[in-house]
Amino acid sequence: MEFDSSPGESQGVSKAPPEAMSADLTKLGSHLISKIHVLMRVSLIYDAKNETFRQFSQESLQAVNALIQKERMVSLKILKNEIFLNEERLRYSADGFTSFKYVLTHWKKKLIGGVTFRELVDERVLNEFIFIFNSLEDGKEDNAARFTKRLADCGIDFVTVTPLEKSVSEEEDTSLEREDNREVAKKVFFETIGTVKDMITQIEGKQYPGVRKLKRLVQKTIHLAVEDESILLGLTTIKNYDEYTYNHSVNVSIYALALGRRLGFSRQMLTELGLTALFHDVGKSKIPKEVLNKPAGLDDEEWVLMKKHPLMGVETILNLKQLGEINPRMVIGIFDHHLKGDASGYPRLFRKKEISLFGRIIQIADVYDAMTTPRVYRKPWTPEQALAFMLRDRGKHLDPTLLKILIGLVGIFPIGSLVLLNTGELGIVFKPNADSKWMDRPQVILISRDQKGDVKKELADLTATNGGSQFKRTIVKTLDPNQYHIDIAKYFL
Repeated sequence: MEFDSSPGESQGVSKAPPEAMSADLTKLGSHLISKIHVLMRVSLIYDAKNETFRQFSQESLQAVNALIQKERMVSLKILKNEIFLNEERLRYSADGFTSFKYVLTHWKKKLIGGVTFRELVDERVLNEFIFIFNSLEDGKEDNAARFTKRLADCGIDFVTVTPLEKSVSEEEDTSLEREDNREVAKKVFFETIGTVKDMITQIEGKQYPGVRKLKRLVQKTIHLAVEDESILLGLTTIKNYDEYTYNHSVNVSIYALALGRRLGFSRQMLTELGLTALFHDVGKSKIPKEVLNKPAGLDDEEWVLMKKHPLMGVETILNLKQLGEINPRMVIGIFDHHLKGDASGYPRLFRKKEISLFGRIIQIADVYDAMTTPRVYRKPWTPEQALAFMLRDRGKHLDPTLLKILIGLVGIFPIGSLVLLNTGELGIVFKPNADSKWMDRPQVILISRDQKGDVKKELADLTATNGGSQFKRTIVKTLDPNQYHIDIAKYFL
Protein backbone atom coordinates (compact mmCIF):
# COMPACT_ATOMS: atom_id res chain seq x y z
CA MET A 1 0.00 0.00 0.00
CA GLU A 2 1.31 3.44 -0.87
CA PHE A 3 -0.77 6.27 0.50
CA ASP A 4 1.60 9.19 0.88
CA SER A 5 0.38 12.52 2.20
CA SER A 6 1.82 14.03 -0.99
CA PRO A 7 0.27 14.09 -4.48
CA GLY A 8 -0.14 10.53 -5.76
CA GLU A 9 0.77 9.13 -9.13
CA SER A 10 -2.73 8.75 -10.52
CA GLN A 11 -5.15 10.75 -8.40
CA GLY A 12 -8.18 12.44 -9.92
CA VAL A 13 -8.88 16.12 -9.35
CA SER A 14 -11.91 16.98 -7.21
CA LYS A 15 -13.37 20.18 -5.89
CA ALA A 16 -13.20 21.40 -2.32
CA PRO A 17 -16.09 20.45 -0.04
CA PRO A 18 -19.24 22.40 -1.03
CA GLU A 19 -19.53 24.04 2.40
CA ALA A 20 -16.24 25.87 1.91
CA MET A 21 -16.29 29.62 1.41
CA SER A 22 -14.39 30.80 -1.66
CA ALA A 23 -10.66 31.04 -1.03
CA ASP A 24 -10.62 34.71 -2.02
CA LEU A 25 -13.44 35.66 0.36
CA THR A 26 -11.89 33.58 3.16
CA LYS A 27 -8.58 35.39 2.71
CA LEU A 28 -10.22 38.84 2.77
CA GLY A 29 -12.40 37.95 5.75
CA SER A 30 -9.52 36.51 7.78
CA HIS A 31 -7.42 39.58 6.95
CA LEU A 32 -10.24 41.85 8.19
CA ILE A 33 -10.56 39.96 11.51
CA SER A 34 -6.79 40.20 11.97
CA LYS A 35 -6.84 43.99 11.41
CA ILE A 36 -9.87 44.49 13.68
CA HIS A 37 -8.08 42.52 16.39
CA VAL A 38 -4.97 44.71 16.20
CA LEU A 39 -7.01 47.94 16.06
CA MET A 40 -9.05 46.91 19.09
CA ARG A 41 -5.87 46.38 21.10
CA VAL A 42 -4.12 49.51 19.87
CA SER A 43 -7.19 51.65 20.60
CA LEU A 44 -6.92 50.71 24.28
CA ILE A 45 -3.46 52.31 24.40
CA TYR A 46 -3.54 55.28 21.99
CA ASP A 47 -6.04 57.95 21.01
CA ALA A 48 -7.18 58.70 17.46
CA LYS A 49 -4.48 61.34 16.89
CA ASN A 50 -1.59 59.00 17.64
CA GLU A 51 0.48 58.06 14.60
CA THR A 52 0.64 54.38 15.53
CA PHE A 53 -3.13 54.22 15.93
CA ARG A 54 -3.65 56.00 12.61
CA GLN A 55 -1.42 53.52 10.82
CA PHE A 56 -3.43 50.52 12.06
CA SER A 57 -6.68 52.40 11.43
CA GLN A 58 -5.70 52.87 7.78
CA GLU A 59 -4.86 49.19 7.43
CA SER A 60 -8.25 48.25 8.91
CA LEU A 61 -9.97 50.70 6.56
CA GLN A 62 -8.36 49.06 3.55
CA ALA A 63 -9.43 45.62 4.79
CA VAL A 64 -13.10 46.49 5.36
CA ASN A 65 -13.44 48.56 2.19
CA ALA A 66 -11.88 45.82 0.07
CA LEU A 67 -14.68 43.53 1.21
CA ILE A 68 -17.39 46.17 0.72
CA GLN A 69 -16.19 46.80 -2.82
CA LYS A 70 -16.27 43.08 -3.55
CA GLU A 71 -19.50 42.20 -1.73
CA ARG A 72 -21.33 45.61 -1.66
CA MET A 73 -21.68 45.24 2.11
CA VAL A 74 -19.95 43.59 5.07
CA SER A 75 -21.86 41.76 7.76
CA LEU A 76 -19.98 40.14 10.64
CA LYS A 77 -22.07 38.01 12.96
CA ILE A 78 -21.19 35.88 15.98
CA LEU A 79 -23.03 32.63 16.66
CA LYS A 80 -21.70 30.56 19.55
CA ASN A 81 -17.96 30.22 18.87
CA GLU A 82 -18.05 31.07 15.19
CA ILE A 83 -17.87 34.23 13.07
CA PHE A 84 -20.04 34.51 9.98
CA LEU A 85 -19.13 36.84 7.12
CA ASN A 86 -22.15 37.74 4.98
CA GLU A 87 -24.00 34.69 6.36
CA GLU A 88 -21.16 32.25 5.57
CA ARG A 89 -19.02 30.72 8.31
CA LEU A 90 -15.53 32.14 8.22
CA ARG A 91 -12.82 29.51 8.66
CA TYR A 92 -9.64 30.56 10.37
CA SER A 93 -6.11 29.41 9.73
CA ALA A 94 -3.57 28.61 12.43
CA ASP A 95 -2.17 32.12 12.06
CA GLY A 96 -5.63 33.63 12.49
CA PHE A 97 -6.70 31.71 15.61
CA THR A 98 -5.51 34.38 18.08
CA SER A 99 -7.35 37.16 16.22
CA PHE A 100 -10.56 35.16 15.95
CA LYS A 101 -10.44 34.25 19.62
CA TYR A 102 -9.81 37.85 20.70
CA VAL A 103 -12.65 39.32 18.62
CA LEU A 104 -15.08 36.58 19.70
CA THR A 105 -14.24 36.95 23.37
CA HIS A 106 -14.44 40.74 23.54
CA TRP A 107 -17.58 41.11 21.42
CA LYS A 108 -19.27 38.48 23.56
CA LYS A 109 -18.28 40.28 26.77
CA LYS A 110 -20.11 43.37 25.56
CA LEU A 111 -23.01 41.24 24.22
CA ILE A 112 -22.43 42.50 20.67
CA GLY A 113 -23.54 39.86 18.18
CA GLY A 114 -22.93 41.53 14.86
CA VAL A 115 -22.22 44.61 12.77
CA THR A 116 -23.16 45.51 9.21
CA PHE A 117 -21.43 48.12 7.04
CA ARG A 118 -23.63 49.02 4.06
CA GLU A 119 -21.35 51.68 2.54
CA LEU A 120 -17.64 52.35 2.20
CA VAL A 121 -16.09 53.51 5.47
CA ASP A 122 -13.79 56.47 6.08
CA GLU A 123 -11.34 57.08 8.91
CA ARG A 124 -13.80 59.10 11.02
CA VAL A 125 -16.47 56.38 10.88
CA LEU A 126 -14.04 53.62 11.82
CA ASN A 127 -12.59 55.65 14.70
CA GLU A 128 -16.04 56.46 16.09
CA PHE A 129 -16.95 52.78 15.80
CA ILE A 130 -13.91 51.47 17.68
CA PHE A 131 -13.96 54.05 20.49
CA ILE A 132 -17.72 53.73 21.05
CA PHE A 133 -17.17 49.97 21.33
CA ASN A 134 -14.45 50.53 23.95
CA SER A 135 -16.75 52.74 26.02
CA LEU A 136 -19.42 50.06 26.43
CA GLU A 137 -19.65 48.23 29.74
CA ASP A 138 -19.33 44.45 29.79
CA GLY A 139 -22.56 42.48 30.15
CA LYS A 140 -25.06 45.30 29.46
CA GLU A 141 -28.12 43.90 27.66
CA ASP A 142 -28.82 47.18 25.81
CA ASN A 143 -25.27 47.65 24.49
CA ALA A 144 -26.19 47.01 20.85
CA ALA A 145 -29.06 49.53 20.93
CA ARG A 146 -26.87 52.13 22.68
CA PHE A 147 -24.08 51.48 20.17
CA THR A 148 -26.38 52.03 17.17
CA LYS A 149 -27.86 55.20 18.71
CA ARG A 150 -24.46 56.74 19.42
CA LEU A 151 -23.37 56.03 15.86
CA ALA A 152 -26.55 57.70 14.59
CA ASP A 153 -25.86 60.71 16.84
CA CYS A 154 -22.52 61.03 14.99
CA GLY A 155 -24.36 61.04 11.64
CA ILE A 156 -23.46 57.40 10.89
CA ASP A 157 -26.67 55.69 9.81
CA PHE A 158 -25.27 53.02 7.46
CA VAL A 159 -23.66 50.96 10.24
CA THR A 160 -25.96 48.66 12.21
CA VAL A 161 -25.06 46.82 15.41
CA THR A 162 -27.07 43.84 16.64
CA PRO A 163 -27.13 42.13 20.07
CA LEU A 164 -25.57 38.77 20.78
CA GLU A 165 -28.06 35.96 20.21
CA LYS A 166 -28.37 33.18 22.74
CA SER A 167 -29.06 30.40 20.29
CA VAL A 168 -29.09 27.61 22.87
CA SER A 169 -30.02 27.34 26.52
CA GLU A 170 -27.47 27.15 29.28
CA GLU A 171 -28.30 23.46 29.73
CA GLU A 172 -27.52 22.73 26.08
CA ASP A 173 -24.34 24.77 26.25
CA THR A 174 -23.03 22.60 29.07
CA SER A 175 -24.10 19.28 27.56
CA LEU A 176 -20.68 18.96 25.91
CA GLU A 177 -18.59 18.61 29.05
CA ARG A 178 -15.05 19.77 29.89
CA GLU A 179 -15.34 23.09 28.05
CA ASP A 180 -12.19 24.49 29.68
CA ASN A 181 -10.07 21.55 28.52
CA ARG A 182 -11.43 21.89 25.00
CA GLU A 183 -10.55 25.59 24.88
CA VAL A 184 -7.02 24.89 26.14
CA ALA A 185 -6.67 22.05 23.62
CA LYS A 186 -7.75 24.30 20.75
CA LYS A 187 -5.24 26.95 21.77
CA VAL A 188 -2.41 24.40 21.95
CA PHE A 189 -3.52 22.79 18.67
CA PHE A 190 -3.49 26.01 16.63
CA GLU A 191 -0.41 27.36 18.34
CA THR A 192 1.42 24.14 17.42
CA ILE A 193 0.36 24.46 13.77
CA GLY A 194 1.62 28.05 13.72
CA THR A 195 4.91 27.04 15.36
CA VAL A 196 5.47 24.18 12.88
CA LYS A 197 4.80 26.65 10.06
CA ASP A 198 7.33 29.13 11.49
CA MET A 199 9.86 26.32 11.93
CA ILE A 200 9.54 25.15 8.31
CA THR A 201 9.80 28.75 7.06
CA GLN A 202 12.99 29.27 9.09
CA ILE A 203 14.50 26.02 7.81
CA GLU A 204 13.72 27.04 4.22
CA GLY A 205 15.44 30.36 4.92
CA LYS A 206 18.48 28.53 6.33
CA GLN A 207 17.81 29.95 9.81
CA TYR A 208 17.78 28.18 13.18
CA PRO A 209 14.16 27.40 14.13
CA GLY A 210 12.71 27.77 17.63
CA VAL A 211 12.56 24.09 18.56
CA ARG A 212 12.27 24.61 22.32
CA LYS A 213 8.79 26.13 21.96
CA LEU A 214 7.69 23.11 19.93
CA LYS A 215 8.94 20.79 22.67
CA ARG A 216 6.92 22.72 25.30
CA LEU A 217 3.80 22.45 23.12
CA VAL A 218 4.29 18.68 22.77
CA GLN A 219 4.52 18.41 26.56
CA LYS A 220 1.28 20.40 26.90
CA THR A 221 -0.35 18.06 24.38
CA ILE A 222 0.75 15.04 26.42
CA HIS A 223 -0.80 16.59 29.55
CA LEU A 224 -4.08 17.17 27.67
CA ALA A 225 -4.02 13.60 26.35
CA VAL A 226 -3.71 12.30 29.91
CA GLU A 227 -6.71 14.45 30.94
CA ASP A 228 -8.95 13.39 28.02
CA GLU A 229 -7.43 12.20 24.75
CA SER A 230 -10.83 12.25 22.98
CA ILE A 231 -10.72 16.08 22.98
CA LEU A 232 -7.45 16.03 21.03
CA LEU A 233 -8.63 13.25 18.72
CA GLY A 234 -11.69 15.37 17.96
CA LEU A 235 -9.45 18.24 16.88
CA THR A 236 -7.84 16.00 14.24
CA THR A 237 -11.11 16.35 12.31
CA ILE A 238 -9.87 19.86 11.47
CA LYS A 239 -8.48 19.45 7.96
CA ASN A 240 -7.29 22.84 6.75
CA TYR A 241 -6.16 22.25 3.17
CA ASP A 242 -4.70 25.78 2.95
CA GLU A 243 -2.31 24.86 5.79
CA TYR A 244 -2.15 21.15 4.93
CA THR A 245 1.54 20.45 5.57
CA TYR A 246 1.47 21.93 9.07
CA ASN A 247 -2.04 20.78 10.01
CA HIS A 248 -1.19 17.22 8.92
CA SER A 249 2.01 17.14 11.00
CA VAL A 250 0.08 18.15 14.15
CA ASN A 251 -2.67 15.59 13.50
CA VAL A 252 -0.08 12.84 13.01
CA SER A 253 1.59 13.88 16.27
CA ILE A 254 -1.73 13.63 18.16
CA TYR A 255 -2.47 10.15 16.81
CA ALA A 256 1.12 9.04 17.52
CA LEU A 257 0.97 10.32 21.11
CA ALA A 258 -2.35 8.57 21.70
CA LEU A 259 -0.86 5.31 20.38
CA GLY A 260 2.25 5.81 22.52
CA ARG A 261 0.15 6.28 25.65
CA ARG A 262 -1.68 3.01 24.95
CA LEU A 263 1.72 1.33 24.64
CA GLY A 264 2.72 2.65 28.08
CA PHE A 265 5.46 5.05 26.98
CA SER A 266 7.05 7.29 29.61
CA ARG A 267 6.56 11.07 29.32
CA GLN A 268 10.13 11.43 28.07
CA MET A 269 9.55 8.85 25.36
CA LEU A 270 6.19 10.42 24.48
CA THR A 271 7.90 13.81 24.09
CA GLU A 272 10.43 12.25 21.70
CA LEU A 273 7.63 10.51 19.78
CA GLY A 274 5.54 13.69 19.55
CA LEU A 275 8.49 15.69 18.21
CA THR A 276 9.42 12.94 15.75
CA ALA A 277 5.85 12.94 14.41
CA LEU A 278 5.87 16.74 14.07
CA PHE A 279 9.18 16.49 12.19
CA HIS A 280 8.30 13.41 10.12
CA ASP A 281 7.78 15.40 6.90
CA VAL A 282 10.35 18.13 7.57
CA GLY A 283 12.38 16.84 4.62
CA LYS A 284 9.67 18.18 2.31
CA SER A 285 10.96 21.67 3.10
CA LYS A 286 13.83 20.80 0.72
CA ILE A 287 11.47 19.90 -2.14
CA PRO A 288 10.46 22.62 -4.65
CA LYS A 289 7.01 24.08 -3.95
CA GLU A 290 5.82 23.38 -7.50
CA VAL A 291 6.40 19.66 -6.89
CA LEU A 292 5.11 19.61 -3.32
CA ASN A 293 1.87 21.47 -4.15
CA LYS A 294 1.28 20.03 -7.62
CA PRO A 295 -2.52 19.64 -8.02
CA ALA A 296 -2.18 16.41 -10.02
CA GLY A 297 -0.15 13.21 -10.21
CA LEU A 298 3.64 13.43 -10.10
CA ASP A 299 5.72 12.32 -13.06
CA ASP A 300 8.49 9.75 -12.59
CA GLU A 301 11.22 12.33 -11.99
CA GLU A 302 9.13 14.26 -9.45
CA TRP A 303 8.17 11.04 -7.65
CA VAL A 304 11.84 10.05 -7.32
CA LEU A 305 12.49 13.46 -5.74
CA MET A 306 9.50 13.13 -3.38
CA LYS A 307 10.74 9.73 -2.18
CA LYS A 308 13.92 11.40 -0.92
CA HIS A 309 12.10 13.42 1.77
CA PRO A 310 12.71 10.92 4.64
CA LEU A 311 16.48 11.11 4.01
CA MET A 312 16.26 14.90 3.69
CA GLY A 313 14.35 14.94 6.97
CA VAL A 314 17.08 12.98 8.74
CA GLU A 315 19.70 15.41 7.44
CA THR A 316 17.64 18.40 8.60
CA ILE A 317 17.05 16.99 12.10
CA LEU A 318 20.73 16.19 12.59
CA ASN A 319 21.53 19.84 11.83
CA LEU A 320 19.02 21.25 14.35
CA LYS A 321 21.45 22.21 17.09
CA GLN A 322 18.67 23.46 19.39
CA LEU A 323 17.42 19.90 19.84
CA GLY A 324 20.60 19.17 21.79
CA GLU A 325 21.52 15.51 22.04
CA ILE A 326 19.16 13.73 19.67
CA ASN A 327 17.88 10.29 20.62
CA PRO A 328 18.52 7.86 17.73
CA ARG A 329 14.85 6.79 17.96
CA MET A 330 13.84 10.17 16.51
CA VAL A 331 16.23 10.00 13.56
CA ILE A 332 15.37 6.39 12.75
CA GLY A 333 11.62 7.09 13.13
CA ILE A 334 11.78 9.82 10.47
CA PHE A 335 13.86 7.59 8.17
CA ASP A 336 11.47 4.62 8.59
CA HIS A 337 8.03 6.22 8.27
CA HIS A 338 7.55 5.21 4.60
CA LEU A 339 9.23 1.79 4.80
CA LYS A 340 6.97 -1.25 4.58
CA GLY A 341 6.98 -4.59 6.33
CA ASP A 342 7.60 -6.42 3.02
CA ALA A 343 10.69 -4.25 2.26
CA SER A 344 8.80 -2.11 -0.26
CA GLY A 345 8.25 1.59 0.33
CA TYR A 346 11.06 4.10 0.47
CA PRO A 347 13.90 5.01 0.86
CA ARG A 348 14.97 1.96 -1.17
CA LEU A 349 17.26 -0.27 0.92
CA PHE A 350 20.04 -2.64 -0.15
CA ARG A 351 18.74 -5.23 2.30
CA LYS A 352 15.63 -5.68 4.40
CA LYS A 353 15.62 -4.16 7.89
CA GLU A 354 13.24 -4.22 10.81
CA ILE A 355 11.15 -1.03 10.91
CA SER A 356 11.53 0.86 14.20
CA LEU A 357 8.61 1.22 16.61
CA PHE A 358 8.55 5.01 16.15
CA GLY A 359 8.55 4.49 12.37
CA ARG A 360 5.64 2.01 12.54
CA ILE A 361 3.60 4.29 14.84
CA ILE A 362 4.10 7.37 12.66
CA GLN A 363 3.34 5.35 9.51
CA ILE A 364 -0.07 4.30 10.91
CA ALA A 365 -0.90 7.86 12.01
CA ASP A 366 0.37 9.35 8.74
CA VAL A 367 -1.69 7.06 6.50
CA TYR A 368 -4.91 7.45 8.52
CA ASP A 369 -4.78 11.25 8.60
CA ALA A 370 -3.72 11.51 4.93
CA MET A 371 -6.58 9.27 3.79
CA THR A 372 -9.21 11.23 5.74
CA THR A 373 -7.99 14.66 4.61
CA PRO A 374 -9.38 16.39 1.47
CA ARG A 375 -6.77 17.45 -1.07
CA VAL A 376 -6.98 19.43 -4.30
CA TYR A 377 -6.47 16.26 -6.31
CA ARG A 378 -8.82 13.88 -4.44
CA LYS A 379 -11.79 13.57 -2.12
CA PRO A 380 -11.21 12.38 1.45
CA TRP A 381 -12.09 8.88 2.60
CA THR A 382 -14.51 8.62 5.49
CA PRO A 383 -12.85 7.40 8.73
CA GLU A 384 -14.63 4.05 8.41
CA GLN A 385 -13.49 3.61 4.78
CA ALA A 386 -9.90 4.50 5.73
CA LEU A 387 -9.78 1.94 8.55
CA ALA A 388 -11.32 -0.76 6.34
CA PHE A 389 -8.69 -0.09 3.67
CA MET A 390 -5.87 -0.13 6.22
CA LEU A 391 -7.12 -3.41 7.71
CA ARG A 392 -6.86 -5.08 4.31
CA ASP A 393 -3.15 -4.15 4.25
CA ARG A 394 -2.29 -5.12 7.82
CA GLY A 395 0.74 -7.32 8.20
CA LYS A 396 2.06 -6.70 4.70
CA HIS A 397 2.36 -2.92 4.95
CA LEU A 398 1.06 -1.84 8.36
CA ASP A 399 1.72 -3.17 11.85
CA PRO A 400 -1.43 -5.20 12.75
CA THR A 401 -1.03 -4.68 16.50
CA LEU A 402 -0.72 -0.89 16.17
CA LEU A 403 -3.65 -0.84 13.78
CA LYS A 404 -5.75 -2.69 16.34
CA ILE A 405 -4.74 -0.08 18.95
CA LEU A 406 -5.71 2.74 16.55
CA ILE A 407 -9.17 1.19 16.10
CA GLY A 408 -9.47 1.02 19.87
CA LEU A 409 -8.56 4.71 20.05
CA VAL A 410 -10.96 6.05 17.45
CA GLY A 411 -13.60 3.35 17.87
CA ILE A 412 -15.45 0.96 15.57
CA PHE A 413 -17.30 4.08 14.49
CA PRO A 414 -14.32 6.49 14.43
CA ILE A 415 -14.44 9.93 16.03
CA GLY A 416 -15.76 12.40 13.46
CA SER A 417 -17.87 9.82 11.59
CA LEU A 418 -21.28 10.97 10.36
CA VAL A 419 -23.87 8.34 11.31
CA LEU A 420 -27.55 7.68 10.69
CA LEU A 421 -29.49 6.58 13.78
CA ASN A 422 -32.55 4.32 13.87
CA THR A 423 -34.57 7.35 14.99
CA GLY A 424 -33.87 9.04 11.64
CA GLU A 425 -31.50 11.51 13.31
CA LEU A 426 -28.02 12.31 12.04
CA GLY A 427 -25.16 12.26 14.51
CA ILE A 428 -21.41 12.80 14.62
CA VAL A 429 -19.34 10.38 16.69
CA PHE A 430 -17.88 12.45 19.51
CA LYS A 431 -16.20 9.95 21.81
CA PRO A 432 -15.80 6.15 21.89
CA ASN A 433 -17.38 4.33 24.79
CA ALA A 434 -14.81 3.67 27.53
CA ASP A 435 -16.30 0.20 28.08
CA SER A 436 -15.08 -2.16 25.32
CA LYS A 437 -18.37 -4.05 25.65
CA TRP A 438 -20.10 -1.00 24.11
CA MET A 439 -17.63 -0.13 21.35
CA ASP A 440 -20.56 0.05 18.91
CA ARG A 441 -22.33 2.57 21.18
CA PRO A 442 -20.21 5.76 21.28
CA GLN A 443 -21.29 9.20 22.40
CA VAL A 444 -22.60 11.20 19.43
CA ILE A 445 -23.45 14.83 18.75
CA LEU A 446 -26.98 15.00 17.39
CA ILE A 447 -27.29 17.30 14.38
CA SER A 448 -30.40 19.40 14.78
CA ARG A 449 -31.51 23.01 14.60
CA ASP A 450 -33.49 25.18 16.98
CA GLN A 451 -36.50 27.33 16.00
CA LYS A 452 -34.19 30.06 14.70
CA GLY A 453 -32.39 27.60 12.43
CA ASP A 454 -29.18 27.61 14.46
CA VAL A 455 -27.26 24.35 14.80
CA LYS A 456 -27.61 22.79 18.24
CA LYS A 457 -24.99 20.55 19.84
CA GLU A 458 -26.79 17.96 21.91
CA LEU A 459 -24.75 15.05 23.21
CA ALA A 460 -26.37 11.60 23.23
CA ASP A 461 -25.04 8.45 24.90
CA LEU A 462 -26.04 5.47 22.77
CA THR A 463 -26.06 3.19 25.83
CA ALA A 464 -29.08 5.10 27.16
CA THR A 465 -32.27 3.00 27.29
CA ASN A 466 -35.99 3.71 27.35
CA GLY A 467 -36.18 2.49 30.92
CA GLY A 468 -36.03 -1.17 29.98
CA SER A 469 -33.76 -3.28 27.79
CA GLN A 470 -34.38 -1.29 24.61
CA PHE A 471 -31.85 1.37 23.58
CA LYS A 472 -33.13 4.84 22.74
CA ARG A 473 -30.84 5.17 19.73
CA THR A 474 -28.74 2.80 17.63
CA ILE A 475 -26.41 3.48 14.72
CA VAL A 476 -27.81 2.14 11.45
CA LYS A 477 -24.92 3.08 9.13
CA THR A 478 -22.20 5.63 8.46
CA LEU A 479 -22.61 8.35 5.83
CA ASP A 480 -20.30 10.53 3.72
CA PRO A 481 -20.47 14.07 5.20
CA ASN A 482 -19.47 15.62 1.86
CA GLN A 483 -22.69 14.36 0.30
CA TYR A 484 -24.69 16.07 3.06
CA HIS A 485 -22.65 19.32 2.99
CA ILE A 486 -21.73 18.86 6.65
CA ASP A 487 -18.46 20.31 7.96
CA ILE A 488 -17.52 17.80 10.69
CA ALA A 489 -14.72 19.96 12.16
CA LYS A 490 -17.03 22.78 13.29
CA TYR A 491 -18.70 20.41 15.78
CA PHE A 492 -15.35 20.02 17.56
CA LEU A 493 -14.48 23.75 17.65
